[in-house]
Amino acid sequence: MTTFASFMPRRTLLATLIAGFAATASAAPGDVVISQLYAHSNNAGGQWSHDFVELFNRSSSPVSLDGMSLQYQSASGTAWGSVTRLPAVELKPGQYFLMVGRSGTQSNAMPVGTGDVTSTSFDMAAGGGKVALSGSATQMPAGDGTNLIDLVGFGTANRAEGAPAPAPSTVNSIQRAALGCQDTDNNRDDFAAAPVAGPRSMASAIQACGGPVVQPIVLTCPAAVQVAQGSGSSTVLSAIDGDSIVNSASIIAGARPGISLLDFAAAGAVGGRAQARLVIADTLAAGSYPVQIQFGNAAGDAETCAVNVNVAGELRIPAIQGSGAASPYVGTVQSTQGVITAKIGSGFFIQDAAGDGDPSTSDGLYVFGASTDAPIGELVRVTGTIVEYRPTGANRTYTEFSNVTGVQRLGAGPAVTPTNIVLPNADLASVEGMLVRFASPLTVNGNRNVGDRGELILANGRRENPTNRFPLGSPEALALYQEHQANQIVLDDGIFIAPTVIPYLADDGTVRVGDTVTNLTGVIDYGALGGGGAGFKLQPTMAPTFARTNERTPAPIVPAGIKVGSANVLNFFTTFTDGRDAWGRTGQGCTIGNSTSAGNCRGADNTAEFIRQRDKIVKSLAALDADVVGLMEIQNNRDIAVGYLVEQLNAATAPGKYAVVPQPVALGTDAIRVAMIYKPSVVSLVGGALSDGNAVNNRAPMAQTFMASNGGGKFSVVVNHLKSKGGCSGAGAGDTDPGNGAGCWDRTRTQQAQRLTSYFIPQVIAAAGDPDVLVIGDLNAYAFESPINHLTGVAGMVNLLERFVRPNAMPYSYVFDGLSGYLDHALASSSLAAQVVGAAEWHSNADEPETIDYNLNDTVQDPYRNNAYRASDHDPLVVSLNLTPAFSDVTASVNVDIGGFAINRVTGKYSGKVTVTNTSATALTGPLHFVMQGLPSGVTLDNSSGMRAGAPYLTLPQASVAPGATVTFTTTFTNSAKRSITYTPQLVSGAL
Repeated sequence: MTTFASFMPRRTLLATLIAGFAATASAAPGDVVISQLYAHSNNAGGQWSHDFVELFNRSSSPVSLDGMSLQYQSASGTAWGSVTRLPAVELKPGQYFLMVGRSGTQSNAMPVGTGDVTSTSFDMAAGGGKVALSGSATQMPAGDGTNLIDLVGFGTANRAEGAPAPAPSTVNSIQRAALGCQDTDNNRDDFAAAPVAGPRSMASAIQACGGPVVQPIVLTCPAAVQVAQGSGSSTVLSAIDGDSIVNSASIIAGARPGISLLDFAAAGAVGGRAQARLVIADTLAAGSYPVQIQFGNAAGDAETCAVNVNVAGELRIPAIQGSGAASPYVGTVQSTQGVITAKIGSGFFIQDAAGDGDPSTSDGLYVFGASTDAPIGELVRVTGTIVEYRPTGANRTYTEFSNVTGVQRLGAGPAVTPTNIVLPNADLASVEGMLVRFASPLTVNGNRNVGDRGELILANGRRENPTNRFPLGSPEALALYQEHQANQIVLDDGIFIAPTVIPYLADDGTVRVGDTVTNLTGVIDYGALGGGGAGFKLQPTMAPTFARTNERTPAPIVPAGIKVGSANVLNFFTTFTDGRDAWGRTGQGCTIGNSTSAGNCRGADNTAEFIRQRDKIVKSLAALDADVVGLMEIQNNRDIAVGYLVEQLNAATAPGKYAVVPQPVALGTDAIRVAMIYKPSVVSLVGGALSDGNAVNNRAPMAQTFMASNGGGKFSVVVNHLKSKGGCSGAGAGDTDPGNGAGCWDRTRTQQAQRLTSYFIPQVIAAAGDPDVLVIGDLNAYAFESPINHLTGVAGMVNLLERFVRPNAMPYSYVFDGLSGYLDHALASSSLAAQVVGAAEWHSNADEPETIDYNLNDTVQDPYRNNAYRASDHDPLVVSLNLTPAFSDVTASVNVDIGGFAINRVTGKYSGKVTVTNTSATALTGPLHFVMQGLPSGVTLDNSSGMRAGAPYLTLPQASVAPGATVTFTTTFTNSAKRSITYTPQLVSGAL
């Protein structure tokens, strides 16, 4: 076991603040304006099902939206995105239009309803951003003012018309004054945050503006003020009126000792700002106090806002967490004290160092969206709202602080001792947010997302896919699946963005599935995972130590014999997605059905990626060194791609070492096909390749019969690539994902296996005249799923990996979602199984992280190395055949009498008689072949039945020759050189 370096995850601190706003509005008051927007559907507590943007025609004439678009830009960004082209509809004067954006995650949210256009990719940040109504249907360049019809910057936006509008909230949208009619070109003056109106669409009532607009009193009031008991606080409220002077403010409901409105300052002029401070005394008891404040103007008009004053009492963290699935205090404002154990992302973890002694209640808590100068180890008091965060795809929530209003430093805290835990552990929720230490080494089970997310899936030991060991749907498979669910933790790298330096890689540039990790200490987090869904994660606070307990190995050595390999080459295309090909030509494409385009291509995007991919595959196949190789996922362009691969393989090994098995008639309808290559010095082709182009096979299986050149027998290889487990779109009954491990298209794969045994293999056997068949390839089914059960059960084929690999180790060729199993198979007919002397997998690909493959620009760092590892996502395998000789030499059992030769003066031919006598005590069984070795040059046997090892032979008509019996036959020669006809006779029994 090789131990390699410890790695400490990097952390980034996002501390850049926008110091001011750029007033960039260049458009005059418009006819069509943004009248309302909501951006909190995906936030905890969001009350509406979708984000939305509402438009309004404030003019007195119809306006067409044709050619316009809505575009979004982040609060601090400069590039426009989320471009949503508007339909060619005409808005009447006073008519609204609704664009429905991304959907939220709150199960009890109110439906926005049917919009006039939907764009699920229109995703606005809750705290600030910019929405533009553009006169262009395409993306505007940064800083574009030419196409800008209307612009709303809100919250922390660095660009707006005038000053930014207030930010919306989980309850409030921001709404243009006068029902959309007001447009002063100042977002702050034109918009106010208020409970959602509508939302309004083209089907809503017309609200024509008509005539002078009476400017309302526009209030700026927080929906809530949160304060810890005994702390006290104040907040500023303000009001403006575009056509009057705001001159009064008072509490009209909810006044009580401890809540007061002080320091009122009237507006100095029309359109000026009046303001006052709402003061909460430190004597106010814990509780929730709704307060209504009214502002009035010189014209006698008044507007009222409601502020909910929340005074938080102080609870201990275990009480906030509770023992149930959700906090008993969810949605309430609370304060608590805890020691900072880690700073992660936009927040930090705190823990009650003493705990409450109850193992069912966690002592830790994540504080979201708050920063503090307090170092790790300091005691702090935090005040905020208790929320249950549900990441996308999660089946549970995670208790945390949000909307934090205060972090008070209390000095050095008591030391927090990590809690020792082990896997399997069905109750990680009881330690969520806590500092923990895994008491025993854990094994890397998945590394797919280490490059783009800094994540590794860890477990106690290596986890086998349940249907790789037990029959699909069996109680044993279900039990193993449930065991796996409690045996996983995802090691993260302490940041929530793509790492600029990929963590956890060793000096050789990899971290392999099967490696082990010790010194694993950190805080238990919960969130979205790189592969989809959500799960518990460990954010390390100490550098974990990795050990290479699953070493890279050279290609496997199997017992001597004819070696047959199977290799998935992961979309090896000689035509690239940029339209170029391996020979430098441009404007090329790949064909699927009747469609030919670069968009149909897979694999390398360009020449640089192709060279990297090619070099890895060539190194892998050269090291495997099989005599026959079945290939999957090679471009379906006749023999062009496979021919190129053989040229490169021979250039890297030896000239003429490999040759292409010429393509069969049917190649399937997919962009990829199966193919075969072989060593002509070891085996020869018997007949042509066969395939089955039946409609059930979008990737037609291919078969070829071979003869061993060293005198061994015949055998046939059938290469397959059954339909994938992924992508259920269009699947019918039996092909949708039942959730039992089979994935999508199980019925179709089973039908393909049935077609293989009922039609294609019998066809291959009949053509070969030999029952020895080896089925190899990517069957996209684990060892005990329906297609394999049919092949091994109903059809009686022998699973060679179960026979040769399972007794010593888990057989696997693929890793998915942290589970290992084999989709790549080697199955032998009963007659061939007895001639198989070994089978092995080469774990050169599945254990390696995806990030080290040939692709460019998929991660910031490029860890590619030119070697055989991660040439594909599937491991290759190899089978060794010790074939029963097809014939035997029985010359020692006979006496051969070669008579003299006579010449036919008319034809010039020489003929002679040969008599063969069985001198043994047993019958000689046929077919029997009389081989003439060493005929002189220029002498040809005219009545030859064939050639063996360069010598002609005659097949005797007798099926057998009894002891003492004789057989006499005639030989006829062409002897143009007029030489003596001499040869060494040999009698062979068996098939040639």
